[in-house]
Amino acid sequence: MSKKKALLVLFYLTVLSISGQELNFSPDVVLGDRSITYNHLIKYSISPKLSVDNLTLFDTEYEEDTNNIYFVRNNFSYQFNKKITLNTAIGVKNPGAFCTVSLGFTSKTTNFSFAYTAGSTYQKGFSFEQSVVFSYTPDLGHGLKGYINLLATANINADGYTRGLQQFKIGIRKKRLITGLALNLDQFNNARKKLQNMGMFLKYNL
Repeated sequence: MSKKKALLVLFYLTVLSISGQELNFSPDVVLGDRSITYNHLIKYSISPKLSVDNLTLFDTEYEEDTNNIYFVRNNFSYQFNKKITLNTAIGVKNPGAFCTVSLGFTSKTTNFSFAYTAGSTYQKGFSFEQSVVFSYTPDLGHGLKGYINLLATANINADGYTRGLQQFKIGIRKKRLITGLALNLDQFNNARKKLQNMGMFLKYNL
């Protein structure tokens, strides 16, 4: 997919998120010491069991273009019950197109959520991909909540640890707006290449 087409798709999905009643849109920006990171999740519920979502991430360095990171994934999910989900996804990420089939487990309470997903990804060969998302939002009073969020993913194939990332955020939430500190870590090719980005983040849940 060309950059122009990707931007058109991004714009179209953003317009839908604003006008559609069944859509959830969560944009997130990190202003870090190495780069600016933008990501969003757009989710549409077709029925109580079926949903589609778009996850997009662009990480752009301030001074160079050698370490820019991109990730666009379009995912279709079937929910067997409140905790187990079957996912199929296609998209593009460094270094190209990919497709994934996975199973997900989710556990939620009022202030806590945990999700684990594992499956097979094909991108110039097969790899075992797994991800963990942990979120905790304790009540602080006066309409405020704390916000602790951790995302970690890893791809492993016959050559070892091909790709991994960890994103950690801690901050304050007031209604739909969340802000605080963020740390993004990326590893490539058995961690021979590592990137780090630390700074402030701003997230809004529409």
